[in-house]
Amino acid sequence: MLNNSPLPPAEQVLKVSQLTGQIKAQLESRFGQIWVQGEVSNLRRQSSGHVYFSLKDAGSQLPCVLFNRDAALHNFELSDGMELILFGNLSVYAPHGRYQLIAKIAIQSGEGRLQLEFERLKRKLAAEGLFDRTRKKALPQLPLKIAVITSPTGAALQDFLRILQRRKYRGQVVIFPSRVQGQGAADEIGRMLEYAAASQSFDLLVLTRGGGSIEDLSAFNQESLARQVAACPLPIISAVGHEIDIVLSDYAADQRAETPSAAAELISSLFLQTSLRMEQAQQRLISAAGDAMTQRQQPLQLLQAKLKIIAPERQVAHWGMQLDDLEHQLSQVLRKRLQREKDQLSNYAQRLAQHHPRLKLELAQQSLSNASNRLERSLNVERDRRKEYLIQVQKRLENSSLKASLKRGYSITRDKDGTVIDRAARARLESELSTQFYDGSIQVEVKAPQNTNPPLQ
Repeated sequence: MLNNSPLPPAEQVLKVSQLTGQIKAQLESRFGQIWVQGEVSNLRRQSSGHVYFSLKDAGSQLPCVLFNRDAALHNFELSDGMELILFGNLSVYAPHGRYQLIAKIAIQSGEGRLQLEFERLKRKLAAEGLFDRTRKKALPQLPLKIAVITSPTGAALQDFLRILQRRKYRGQVVIFPSRVQGQGAADEIGRMLEYAAASQSFDLLVLTRGGGSIEDLSAFNQESLARQVAACPLPIISAVGHEIDIVLSDYAADQRAETPSAAAELISSLFLQTSLRMEQAQQRLISAAGDAMTQRQQPLQLLQAKLKIIAPERQVAHWGMQLDDLEHQLSQVLRKRLQREKDQLSNYAQRLAQHHPRLKLELAQQSLSNASNRLERSLNVERDRRKEYLIQVQKRLENSSLKASLKRGYSITRDKDGTVIDRAARARLESELSTQFYDGSIQVEVKAPQNTNPPLQ
């Protein structure tokens, strides 16, 4: 009987792939991104890192996949029987003709509410650019004074201080005590942060506490505190919890440390490396000055050695040639200063040719001795003068450096592009400026000029 049934038109007959494609388009456009809750079953991990499983409840189950790039972002391992809240896209896997959830975010349902709020705030603040790398401040290379906001009785602070002491950090650490857990803790941390920034005497600020559950760390996931951290003029290291604990202050800070101990390691490394570079530069400067002194002493030592070799008793027969050599050597060292001695020695040579050497030998020896003494004194004076000159040049170099000028009370004002502002007229064209002092920089708001110019203080 079926063989006699009329065939439908060819254009109405769909291929399997066509039907699957239409179902896929309808399903994905209808549902898109969704949240779904259930229990994990049939968990399977591939060598590629992808995780396949089913999410089920009492009445049904949903095939799911968590790709390796998304699985790596989670700080817990999925397992059968785990209750999860998943966020992802509903899709159809055409080769098998079945629908599945491509998960992006997996949250253990016991921490669901707080984790959902955390993810919502993270996406919101990230969209505003609050976590952008371009707005992060560089950590100081030589942090001499550190503000630490934490509980004064917590183990995190003791770990932090112990690491600094063990690694011979020689800077100053100031504790700003605050609650780090419970109602009102975020506001208290924010007030301590404002106090530290207002003092303008710190190179670096550290937020820290030990690990805990997401409820314990909720103070560091508050939107208000994240905004305060991002707006703080001081460079901030966020060292909250253990390696797997991620809070909003980690994203808003200029640097995240996995633990309080890791923060101390980072700070002490910056301090030790910069101190070592400064010591090496100092040694190079001392070595260069010593080399310069040695180079200037070598001609003097050569002259002194030549004078010791001269023996007039053995050179009487060639006295004229020796006097010519001595005249040439003395003219190269101190031509003007030794001109008179050269003339006298030349006169002695002429007189020696006319008279018996035994009658004038004593006078010639005395004259040569006097010339040698004067030469030695002159060279000593010249050496001392050059040494004093080098010391003065070194002092002038140190006093004329940018750091020395800033230390004497000068400052440098720049616009937001880093261009130096050297006139008040240019400063009035800017809305925001930064001013660099000896111990750090501050942001300056430019206000409109008054009707009258107040007298300079």
